[in-house]
Amino acid sequence: MAEQKADCSSLAVIYYAFGGRAEPLRNAAALGGISFEDRFITQEQQKKAKAEGKRRWSGPPEVVVIDKDGKDLVTIAQSNTCLRYVGKLAGIYPENPVQAALADEVADSVEDVFGVLSAATAGKDEEEKKSAVGELLKDDGSFTYWLGKFLCRQQEAEKRGVKSGLFVGEEITTAELKFSASFGFMLTKIPPLKGIMEAKYKPLLKIIETVNGNEKIKAFEEQFKKNTAAFKEKPEVGTFKYAGTAKPGSL
Repeated sequence: MAEQKADCSSLAVIYYAFGGRAEPLRNAAALGGISFEDRFITQEQQKKAKAEGKRRWSGPPEVVVIDKDGKDLVTIAQSNTCLRYVGKLAGIYPENPVQAALADEVADSVEDVFGVLSAATAGKDEEEKKSAVGELLKDDGSFTYWLGKFLCRQQEAEKRGVKSGLFVGEEITTAELKFSASFGFMLTKIPPLKGIMEAKYKPLLKIIETVNGNEKIKAFEEQFKKNTAAFKEKPEVGTFKYAGTAKPGSL
């Protein structure tokens, strides 16, 4: 891989000034110690860019690949595609093809869960949403079905001899980052979910705790909070850089 200027970012994450779908991407870069930058946008900027046809597909996150000269090379989108790219640069996306597939199926299944939630709650008022989510969380509900599947994947890993309690191997991969960010968010938005997971799906909560307890991720989160606060104060300044190993892109 070509050598890049020491002060250059490897990539830029285009997203809002909160975790959301960009959280796994940022955490992957932080965990792998690669240089990158946030380019925060507002909801208004997103609406304008989309209306003008400037979004690569539909919405953020987008990742701008930066070349060895520090110039924007190409933009990629779709959250799981972005996660794989950042994960490869960071060295946390499995090189083994089978393990890579195991990581991918977890990340893709997280998107399926979001689809279930969206379909059940779209166009409903708050009371209707609460009722709809309650149905999903019943023993025979769709959300419970997916929780069971994630637990099965974790248990399969244990049977393969994985001692970390994670989905794929002994170290955190893109799978755990995607799951932790997404279900961590859902735990804050769906109050009954924590009790259900504590009662029946504790290994899944442990995965979230493992990711959130990682020292590199904790250090990044501290800086990220400072950056989001600074953006709130001065939204005209939306670029924030994070030091690390520079890994330029090329075509």
